[in-house]
Amino acid sequence: MTGITKLTGSNYRVWSLRAKRLLQSRGLWDVVEPLPRADKAGEQPEAPGGDVPAAAPPPAADFEVRDAQASCLIMELCDPISLNLIVSTECAQMQWVRLRRFYGPSLGQYQGLREEFGEFAAKAGGKGWAEIAGELEGLQQQIGEVPGGVKPGEEEMLGVLNEVARGKGGEYGKLAGYLRLKGEYTYQNFLMSLVSLEWQEARSSGKKNKGGGWKKGGGGQ
Repeated sequence: MTGITKLTGSNYRVWSLRAKRLLQSRGLWDVVEPLPRADKAGEQPEAPGGDVPAAAPPPAADFEVRDAQASCLIMELCDPISLNLIVSTECAQMQWVRLRRFYGPSLGQYQGLREEFGEFAAKAGGKGWAEIAGELEGLQQQIGEVPGGVKPGEEEMLGVLNEVARGKGGEYGKLAGYLRLKGEYTYQNFLMSLVSLEWQEARSSGKKNKGGGWKKGGGGQ
């Protein structure tokens, strides 16, 4: 059992992320999405720094076994409907491509995803920063996966996050200014500062609630 919910179509984004991580953990992801081949036939690709990898490519027989393992794992993670789309295809790479073609973002969805990104801040009220970041980054990835689409960059992500922070008010709305003055205004720094402030406020609120309770031996009768 993998603990991953089977692919139903609507859950493709989360499913594909978890399935990819599972395939990576079992050393099978390079079967599904092979590394780029060397420009010249018979030439091994160079590692960073110009070093030639010591490991030789796996023999064909080994690849066939690993391809079968990856294929079985992908099919195991599909519900009956999505399984029917790929069951006649034995190649793990083609199975993955077919599922992405049917359930992944398409150019026709691009405008809708972009509108959702633009309206994100207005709908993020009442959520914690971890949930906000997860949804925003997931939407960013969806947009980036659309063929021909332009993935929102650092500046756009910061703009949305700052808009949400200003909407929450208080110290949240001031954090961007502090980070700009320190020259540390990046998406990751801003997000970590927001999460840290949220944690501090929750901790402070917990102490106040604890201090406001009945004292031992007090007149609670």
